[in-house]
Parts: sequence; C-alpha cells; structure tokens
Amino acid sequence: MSKLNVKRVIIFKHGVSYFILEGKQKGKGTFELEFKIDEMNDVLKSLFVLDTSEKGYITSISYDAALDTSQLLKSIMLNVPDTNSLSSLITQIKGAKIDLTVGSSEKISGTIMGIEFIEKFVREEKIIEKLLALLKDDDVITKIPFSEITSFKILNEDLQKDLKFFLDTVIAGKKKDSKKITINCEAGGEEGERAIIVSYIRESPVWKTSYRLIMSKRQALEQKCLLSGWALIENITNQDWEDIELSLVAGMPVSFIYDFYRPIYIQRHIIQPPRVLSARPTEIEEGLEMEKFEDYKMKEAEAMPMRAKKMAKARAGLPPPAPGGGMAASTVGFAADMDDETLLDKVKSQTATQTKDLGELFEYNISNPVSIKRKHSALVPILTEEIKAKKMLLYNKNEYDKNPNACIEITNDSGLTLERGPATIIYDNNLAGEAIIPFLNKDDTRILNYAVEQAVIINYEEFSQNQDVHRLSFGGAYCYEYYYTNSRTLYKIKNKTDGDKELYLDHPKQYGYKILESPVEPEETPNFWRFKLTIKPKDAVKFEIKERKEDYSSYYLYNYTKDDLLKRVAFYVQQKFINQELEAQLKEIGELIGRKNYLNTKKSKLEDEKYQMTDEQARLRENISVLGNNSQENTLKEKYIKKLSIQEERFETISKEIKLLEKELISLDKEIEEKIENLKV
Repeated sequence: MSKLNVKRVIIFKHGVSYFILEGKQKGKGTFELEFKIDEMNDVLKSLFVLDTSEKGYITSISYDAALDTSQLLKSIMLNVPDTNSLSSLITQIKGAKIDLTVGSSEKISGTIMGIEFIEKFVREEKIIEKLLALLKDDDVITKIPFSEITSFKILNEDLQKDLKFFLDTVIAGKKKDSKKITINCEAGGEEGERAIIVSYIRESPVWKTSYRLIMSKRQALEQKCLLSGWALIENITNQDWEDIELSLVAGMPVSFIYDFYRPIYIQRHIIQPPRVLSARPTEIEEGLEMEKFEDYKMKEAEAMPMRAKKMAKARAGLPPPAPGGGMAASTVGFAADMDDETLLDKVKSQTATQTKDLGELFEYNISNPVSIKRKHSALVPILTEEIKAKKMLLYNKNEYDKNPNACIEITNDSGLTLERGPATIIYDNNLAGEAIIPFLNKDDTRILNYAVEQAVIINYEEFSQNQDVHRLSFGGAYCYEYYYTNSRTLYKIKNKTDGDKELYLDHPKQYGYKILESPVEPEETPNFWRFKLTIKPKDAVKFEIKERKEDYSSYYLYNYTKDDLLKRVAFYVQQKFINQELEAQLKEIGELIGRKNYLNTKKSKLEDEKYQMTDEQARLRENISVLGNNSQENTLKEKYIKKLSIQEERFETISKEIKLLEKELISLDKEIEEKIENLKV
C-alpha cells in the first residue's frame, strides 16, 4: 500500500481546512486515509481524486460503513468468540470442506462432521481431549486430536470471505472513532511511476492572528509604526506536515455539515389497493404571470464616499515630520542596537508571504515551506509592514470618568486585509500595553486603546434648563407648545505631563440634541461627537459644549374652560405666535366651549334633581301602599297622591329639557370639532 503525503493546506476562518495530498504509485495499488467519524461527512462531500498519468485511473473509492461493529456482523453467520476460538469456529462451519495438516507433513482432506470430547487420565489427572470428527474424501470417518492439527484451510470461498470480513471488522471496531477510506488505483497499462492527487475539506481549528506594534520615538514623531503579524496554526491530523505549502484565508465563506456519511432510509407510504375505480374531477390551478421588475440603479450622487472625505480631512490635519527625521534613532535592547530601517528590513526578511485578493476573501500564501508535527502547533509570520500610526488620548466618560485612554490610531495602508487579533504595543523599547486589532480592510482607520493615562485628569459637569415657549401647533383637538431644552457640559482638563497631548474627547450623543456651540468643530461617530484637542504641558483648560433640543407640551382643548382658553389666546397674541384670524378662531372656539360647559353644568343639575325625585317618588308610593281606608288615612293618602302627581309632571319636564340639552351638546361638539379642524398656524 502506497502512502499519501500532505503537500498543501489552506486554512479558513470558518472552521474547515482544504487539504491537498500527493502519492506515488507504480502499477495497480491502493491508498488509505483514516478519519474520525465526525469528519466523514465533510470528507465524503468534498473528496476529489485524480490520477495524473495518461492511462492510469481510479477504479473506486471504498470506505468503512457507518454501522456499528455489532450491526455489521449481523450480515454474516460466523461469530468467533475470544475463548475456544478454533473449536467454536469448527462447530459453526459443520459440513464445510477443509484441508488439514496433521503433525509435520500429513495432509488430510475432508468434510467437518463436528467435535467430540473424550475424558482421559494422564498421570492420575483427569483431562478432556477435543477430537475433530472428519469425513475424509474416501468416505472414511476419522477422529483427529486437536493437539495434532498444525493447520487447516477452509475450501469454501464464501466462508473464507465471511471469516476475513469478521476479523477485519473486529479489528476496525477497536478504533471506535475512526473510519478508513480506500482509494483503488488501476495502472491501465502504465508502467512507470505516476502521481495521484487527493483533495478534501475537513473540520479544523481556525487560524488565529496576533500582532506586534513596534514604535520608536522617531516613528512617533513621523506618525508611523512597524506592524508584525503572526498566525497560530494547529495540526490536529494524524500526519506530519513536512515542508508543505501553507495558505491562510481571511473571510467567511458559506459552510455547513451535510449528513452524507450515515445511511438514510426513507419511510415510504403504505398504499392500500384502490376500492373506487371511477375517476373524479380535479381542479387544476391556472398559471401565474410573473411580475417584471426593473433592475435597481445606483444614484449618481455617490461620487466620493464619506469615508474617503474623512480620511482626506484627517491626512490634512497631520503634523509635518519632525526636524532631523533623516537620522535614524537607535533602539537598544529589544532591537539589538538596530535603527528603524535595519529593524524593518531584518523582520521583513523572515516574513515571506504572498497575498491574493479573492473578492469576499483574502489569502495569505506562506512562501517558505512549513513543517508541523502531528498534534503540534506553530507560529508563522504572515506580514511585516510600516503603517501610519499616531499616539493620542481618547476620553469617554462612560468608561473612565477621570482619565482618558492612551491609544494608538492606525491606518491600514499595508495593502493587506488584517484579521481580528490581539496586539502587543512596544514603544521606545518597552512594553506599552496590549490591544485588540479589529478586522481591517485596506485603508481602514481604527483607534486602539492600550492603557489608561493617569497623568491627564478630566472632570465634567452637566447643566440643563428649559426655555420659554417659542412656537405652537395644532393637531386634532390638541395644542402643542414647543420650547427648547438647553444642555451645557463643562469638561475641565488638566495635563500633568511635560509633553503636548493630543486628546480625542468623545461626547455622547443625546436623542434630539444638536450641538449649538463648541470651541472646535466635532467629527461624528455612530454614538458620539468627537472633538480633537491639543493640551499643552502642565496646562489646565475648560472645554464647554452647548446643546439644544426642541421639546413640547400638549394640551387637550376640550379640557380648557372658556376663561383658561382665552387667557392662553391672550398669551399667544402677546408672544406673536398667532395672527388675528387665528385669534378670532380660538376665541370663537372658547365661546363655544364656554357654552358647552354651561350646558353640561345645567344638564348635570337637572340629572341630579331627576335622581332625587326618583327617590322621593319611591318613598311616596311606599307610604301610600301602607295606608288604610279610614277618613284620616284617606286624607293623607290624597295629599301624597297630589304631591306625587306634581312630581310626575316635573319629572317629565326635566326629561324633555335633558333631551333638548343633549341634542344641543351634540350639535355644539360637532361645531367645535369642525372649527378645530380648520385651525391653521
């Protein structure tokens, strides 16, 4: 059996790797690959095998079934136990033809009849001897002691295959988590050695990225730094990677596990024989006419992206290189007395990487051969570039309310796509801190915080005040009075250091607020207004930001009394919020609301009187019912009846008045509603 060697590995960020293997084959032969059960789905759905010769070809690719060992062995009749294996096997193949070798040379052919057990005494010790009962080819039955049998061969080909299958399955079952794939190659008349190429994908750990950002004092003045990137690779396979080609792909292609390996059985429907043979009418749906949609066309106004404009503005604000920049400053210790250019050349010489832009993906091809032992990991350099970078401070009161973060603002002008990963910041030959570099496309700019600057102290105070009403509007039956809420934030900044500090002050956006006044023009981020300041050594400054938002209070016109509404109208006229026409309309609505309130009050009084009268009538009827027929009680009864009659007349009069009031109120509501709808500011 020939061996396949790993030639190339392409590791992706979404949990799979693409393997390319190569093996040499002369004539007919096979290759074997071994995988875990969980890896078989990916391998089988992606496996590709190619015989590179003109005449050679692949006859088949076989692999271990997904069934358990016990399920596989159910398909054969043989079962060889761990003890008494030979006698048990002979018992199971009774009637099979065999060739025996007895002793050193005697050959016997015949048919197995069975096994007999005979008790014997050897030196007064009882033993049981096994004898093979055999019908020889000359029809003579003989018994042969097991101890004298040197070997025997089963002549039945099916039994031979079953026995071999049993033993192969048992030994394969010892590795419960592994399955083999066998590639069968045919020479096709090819005499010389030829190459067989095999490729597949399998699940693997993602490659991880870490960076080193190295900056000297000179580079800080020139606003650049050395970016060194390393990839952590893990070989979890059972093969050593010897001088392989290694590629690392950044991006997120679509990937999934398809249950391809395990057998799938479809549960079929049970169809009963038809009992009714007559046909029935079927309603057939008519076809749908597909709508025709025009292609989306991009607007022509997208000439220059906002990000490009911001970057141009940022570049324009960079300070010029420091005087004497042509002389290299030496960095001692870590860089072994190398200047910046020598260090860059030295580090870059050990980073041999070619890159390729694949559209949605980005590939790093490691030029130098890579060797990683199986079950081992390795760090591989993938990039060394000098990029734009500058040190600055970033203050966000939601993170540290007293001190800003020490940050480094980098621009990915390396021409490469950078994967997310941790970065170690080395400044002036010393550890400055650590940061996380996010996923960066080409020319993206990001701020990385790596420490807290405790020598710069920031305090802030907030003030808020509501202003007078400045305008109003009407909607439905509501009046909306608008006023401004002014917010003022005062930042007190103290620089205790001996150097200038460039400070980015991130001021949180508040819903509805707009910047009214600030010492410098801010830049905008999704959640903050960013102000860029320069704080001089030992300086203490105040930085005030004034903001304003428009708010409103709503009032339901129907809740006003006539006097209240007329007072509001007088205020609106005084403030010149409304004109004479609107004033007249509101006063008219006020009169109508006054009339409505008067009628509601009158109606309420009548309803109260009606309610009290109902109670009085009930009391009178009760008194009348208990009076007798003597003269005194008859007189009292007549008095109650007369009073009840007067109240009944009054009750009917009140009911009529209430109905008239309700009718007038409905008319008033309709009139007020119409006049409110016609209001215009």
